[in-house]
Amino acid sequence: MAFLVLLVPGMPTRAYRIRTALVPAAAMLFGVGSYYAKHMEAATVLTMYSTAIAAIMMGIVGHRRELARRLTELQENGGSEDEAAPPAMLAQLLVSIVVFGGLTLWAVR
Repeated sequence: MAFLVLLVPGMPTRAYRIRTALVPAAAMLFGVGSYYAKHMEAATVLTMYSTAIAAIMMGIVGHRRELARRLTELQENGGSEDEAAPPAMLAQLLVSIVVFGGLTLWAVR
């Protein structure tokens, strides 16, 4: 729920808000698939799902306005979305993924 509250309203267009809102659902489908296909324990899947969503959320928070501004500019100028992420956000996202990934490994050991 925090993911939706923090990230969806900051997206500049309806299409971006919809795509952002679908991220938790896509991750949940991946988790359910892992549970059934890989016969993983439910606690392990829930831990991985929760930390992945938290890592993404914490990696982007604080950079929402800059990201929205850059997405709007790229959409108006016809640029690629790959260029939208500010370098500081990418660094924060990388650190967040490493930290939350470490927490996941610690939690499921």
